[in-house]
Amino acid sequence: MPAFTLTPMTRTTMSDSVIVTAYGSGAADRGIKILGDGKEWCGPQFLPVDGKCNFCIRVRDRLYTPVQKEQSCCMQEYRLDEKGRYALAGSYPTQYFYSYGAVYGNFLLLASFSDGVDAIYDMEQHREIDFCIHQRAGYEQSGRSHYIGITPDRRHAFAVDNGLQQIYLYDIVDGRFAVRGVREFCEENIRLMSYSPFSGCYYLNTEKTNRVYVLDYVEEQFHIRGITDLSCEEKSFSGGNAVSPDGQRLCISVRGDDHLHYFKIRQDGELELLDKIHCGKMPRDVIFEKDGLYVTCTNDNVIEKYRIKDSWLEKNGEISVCRPITFGL
Repeated sequence: MPAFTLTPMTRTTMSDSVIVTAYGSGAADRGIKILGDGKEWCGPQFLPVDGKCNFCIRVRDRLYTPVQKEQSCCMQEYRLDEKGRYALAGSYPTQYFYSYGAVYGNFLLLASFSDGVDAIYDMEQHREIDFCIHQRAGYEQSGRSHYIGITPDRRHAFAVDNGLQQIYLYDIVDGRFAVRGVREFCEENIRLMSYSPFSGCYYLNTEKTNRVYVLDYVEEQFHIRGITDLSCEEKSFSGGNAVSPDGQRLCISVRGDDHLHYFKIRQDGELELLDKIHCGKMPRDVIFEKDGLYVTCTNDNVIEKYRIKDSWLEKNGEISVCRPITFGL
């Protein structure tokens, strides 16, 4: 196998345009929304999707989104045309429905929340070539692989299981998963992991306990450096998790009491709360863009935009999108 260039995927920034998947109210507005202008774009665009899609990912001139239909799943591939707009290039069957992904050379690493499976998808062969099914001794329920990414040393991949409370650490050898180890957590429903190049730490949020774990990655293992509790009302669950491009700010959204927690990341990795601000209903995802912070407020049918101040957030706009879900990578 040729040597691959590993691209670390983290919830930081998107260039050129904001892309978001949306459940919509029906076929007419369910799909991928491309918002705004940039050097590669010709303005807003809507890509209808015949089924459920939770995320999309850009790779050079291509855009991929896994789709769940009534009785089957597939990977839809779009390519930029000569006018700088995306057009459907193909739809290829997959064994599972995937809700998150990362780029690994010529592969996509894919996480299936519904089936507790990670997959390696070959973008040239248009198919999955290997799987890892999440399991935990003494547990009968299936796993829920919620997030997959690349370690900062670019040597390994990892996946966060929201059901079994595990972080899987992988080598990928000849297009196959090789499990290096599994990090166990308490029953907290671990969710997403963002990485700060400023502190060199990961930030793992939990749904059940509304905590943020500060994790070191040392000697090919994840270690807990610290824990920060989010101040939330009962029946609230943390959602989106993103680090700013410079690695010095972290934003966590909380569904239920519908707030954004805006933190300063210190160089030692610890978090300092700068602002807690009310936002729209069901803030599912957040992402930093070069000119602000975006939040998908699913139950309000809007994407909120915030201006980033040194120590607080200031709302400065809304974009109407029917049931927005996850920002594209």
